[in-house]
Amino acid sequence: MKYKIILFSLLLCLVATTRSNAQKVIDEVVAVVGDEMIMRSEIEAQLQQMRDLKLEERANAKCIILEQVMQRKLLLARAKADSLKVTDDQVESELSRRIDYFVNQPGVGSVEKLEQYYSKSIAEIKNELRRSIKEQLLADQMQNKVLGSADVTPAEVRKYFNGLPKDSLPYYSTEVEVGQIVIYPKIGKEERLATIEQLKEIRQDILNGAKFANKAIVFSKDNGSALKGGDLGMTRADNYVPEFASACLRLKKDSLSPIIETKYGFHLIQMIERKGEMVHVRHILLKPEVSDFQKGKANEYLDSLRGKLITGDISIKDAIAKNSEGQDSKNAEGLMMDPKTNSSKIPVDELDAGTFFIVDKLKVGEFSTVIPYETADGRAAFRILYLKSKTEPHRANLKDDYPKLRQIALESKKMEKVQLWLKKYIPLTYIRVDEKYQKCDGVAKFLTK
Repeated sequence: MKYKIILFSLLLCLVATTRSNAQKVIDEVVAVVGDEMIMRSEIEAQLQQMRDLKLEERANAKCIILEQVMQRKLLLARAKADSLKVTDDQVESELSRRIDYFVNQPGVGSVEKLEQYYSKSIAEIKNELRRSIKEQLLADQMQNKVLGSADVTPAEVRKYFNGLPKDSLPYYSTEVEVGQIVIYPKIGKEERLATIEQLKEIRQDILNGAKFANKAIVFSKDNGSALKGGDLGMTRADNYVPEFASACLRLKKDSLSPIIETKYGFHLIQMIERKGEMVHVRHILLKPEVSDFQKGKANEYLDSLRGKLITGDISIKDAIAKNSEGQDSKNAEGLMMDPKTNSSKIPVDELDAGTFFIVDKLKVGEFSTVIPYETADGRAAFRILYLKSKTEPHRANLKDDYPKLRQIALESKKMEKVQLWLKKYIPLTYIRVDEKYQKCDGVAKFLTK
């Protein structure tokens, strides 16, 4: 768990730096690692960020944060000593990714709200974070070098599990394995042509002098960028789907793309700035309307497929392979995956409400009726859910929880490697800690006698 906290703290420090600049704090140096100073404002800012994100705050939170920051500073110092490098493109890509992460947090939801929260523009926030990002990427490189290709064998997992006190075994709530078969209604020819014609008119208006941003605000169906005038920010071109990325890389500054089709719909793209593989573009997205007739056909087809599944005329694997179009359903059984653990076993309290209320009524092996729903990217779709397995609340055991226990054992092994590395390099590095923090458990190890 401590290893995961360390990694997350590296994420927090990005906004914490900006937050500390916005707050008026009487500052002081609380620690020095090599030639890197750690200021009290940095610790206070990360503590405030934890509160903002409603993370659990422990009594010794400041000690934990300082330990994590000192470890990062030591990684940074060794990265510089080993002449590790990061490119400007890597920094810009990471900046954009982190900004997107915080924009998508509950209570934020837009670039405007993030700018309002920090009383700074995105450009100003990025400028303040650029050095921190570069240092963090260097520290990450050093950490990856320390960890190498760490892995655990089944025997090591078993040994780790057997070494845990019985009363310390993790307790898991009800978990389910849920599969889905997804069908998208087809777009009719008339709806497709109508969308293309509308986008052609918008393109011509822009060529005649209309502002791209204004058109995006009015017409774009990309809710995430429309209110920003279609602005997608600076990011690597290969972060986009191939058709979109290819179109971006053909554009020059201020130039306008032809109409581009992707799985999301039809796009018009304008280049704002390009630096190598990094692109800053605006876009307008139009999505053809799906007719009621096509929705009815998709519903009817999926209902017929459900009947064959129930009677056993087709297996779930064959049904998925031949029919399911959902990108998150492409494994052999269309199982949903827990993004935190990459496991198909998902705690029921982490299912979205719509899925939970359907699955809660199913018995293992049963299929739901056909359900209309909207995907995360706003596409109309129909799906069938089925319940593959259900695990009742229990103490961890190797039979039911091997993937989770393997991950815990792996994190423990990584932590051991980090601790051995720290033990080697702490004595070789100049370190000073303010007296108020010297009694912190995690910080004490940095103080060589």
